Amino acid sequence: MTDHATPHEPAALAETPAGTPAEAATETFAETSTGTPAEFPAAPAAETPEEHEARLARRSARRRAAARWATATLVFALAGTGAALAVTAPERTDLPGLATPGDGRYTFPPLTLPPLPSGSSTPDRTGGKNALHAADLRYLLLPAPKEAGGSLTPALYPVPTASATGAPSASATPTPTPTPSPTASASASASASASAGASPSTAPAGQAPADWVTCDAILADQRDPAELRALLLQDACRAATVREWTASDGTRTQIRLLRFGASFESWNVFSSLRSDARPNALPGAKSTSHSAWDTVEGVHLDAQESSAKGAKGTPNARVAYLCASDLVAVVTMTNPDGVPDAAFRQVVTLQSDLLA
Repeated sequence: MTDHATPHEPAALAETPAGTPAEAATETFAETSTGTPAEFPAAPAAETPEEHEARLARRSARRRAAARWATATLVFALAGTGAALAVTAPERTDLPGLATPGDGRYTFPPLTLPPLPSGSSTPDRTGGKNALHAADLRYLLLPAPKEAGGSLTPALYPVPTASATGAPSASATPTPTPTPSPTASASASASASASAGASPSTAPAGQAPADWVTCDAILADQRDPAELRALLLQDACRAATVREWTASDGTRTQIRLLRFGASFESWNVFSSLRSDARPNALPGAKSTSHSAWDTVEGVHLDAQESSAKGAKGTPNARVAYLCASDLVAVVTMTNPDGVPDAAFRQVVTLQSDLLA
């Protein structure tokens, strides 16, 4: 009897050789079902109470360390901010170790020019007929610095009038060919002071005006005044004013300001002073270079110093002659210990600014 495969026993499956796709699929399913320790890691063992406590302790230590670092950062930030405020709030010169050593310069109030009378203008610096200063002569002098007890309040000037400027008048002009006699000198001085004295004595708030003096008052500063007296008469000095102070470092400063009727007259006096003057304060005077100074347009300058030195190694006397349009200024600074270079340069430069 012939054997036939029943529907319940498929012969094709029984006869499928090993290594076929069907067999490979069966083996893969079997391996996947059984699994191995490498593919399915075992569940971790329950930690002991000691391990749990240690883990909590480590976590707490990390948190404390983070809190300490945050607190330290905040403290350093606050300290840095406080130090910055402590350094920047006060003046630099008030901080130990940061203050700049004093070089002798002074502290002046803010400088302002006095107002001009109605219809007047500033000098045109060309040497022509309009090259005249119309402002009140007393307020064109440098004020006293703080170191000499001066006020640091800016000056508030009174309203100028025609008589407040010390303007030249016909009566103040001497004869064209004067002689250096005491009578002529006294007459010219009286005329100049009369013209100057017409100005009101009202002082601006915070800064007193300079003092009016006679033109020949400058002769007291010279060892040989005869030639200068004749020159002041010849070139018709119209008015004069002076300011003096002594600073806390012992330096005495005197500034004289002379007004003339024209630029060529002031230039004659300026040229004579810088070449022939023999001031009492400067025995053995010699010219000194000022090429490195700040130049002031319209102001001519000549500086001289004494050959004698003070204890500080600087000349004990210095003089500067300035000429600006119709004005001549003489700056004299003396100090037995020596006149500081910076102070002399500062005073001369600021006075030049006022004249320019």
